[in-house]
Amino acid sequence: MLITIAFAGCQDTNPSMTIISLQLDSDDESTWIYIYSIPRVKMDNLTIFVGGVNETLASVFSHQKHISKDEMENITDEDGYFNLYVAADLKKVFWDYNCKIRISQLEDTEDDKYIAEVLVEESDEELPSIWNLPHNKALEFRE
Repeated sequence: MLITIAFAGCQDTNPSMTIISLQLDSDDESTWIYIYSIPRVKMDNLTIFVGGVNETLASVFSHQKHISKDEMENITDEDGYFNLYVAADLKKVFWDYNCKIRISQLEDTEDDKYIAEVLVEESDEELPSIWNLPHNKALEFRE
């Protein structure tokens, strides 16, 4: 009889078997940006760049950034957008995502629901999308 036991944090660090996920959430007072690996493996680096501040952590499973309402007012442009760049690397394989985001509360709802209007630049065009929050997005490999 063969028994296999897996311990959290001990999985193989094969980049082709790793998903990097970006999670975004917000409420009336705060916004949270969270980046993590699936399965839970220590990444070489995880980076969140927002509001002109670059935070890179090495040899971690996840990285998160909290932005208060006051901080958000200082990093948004005249249209209410802020720039977000997240990146990860593991064994010389790289993932990243770069966009502009505007977070707002849905009107005419009884619940406190928030959305993110996301602009991603591709081929000199800004492609818009709407995310209901909280939202998870898998990052793609970077060439």
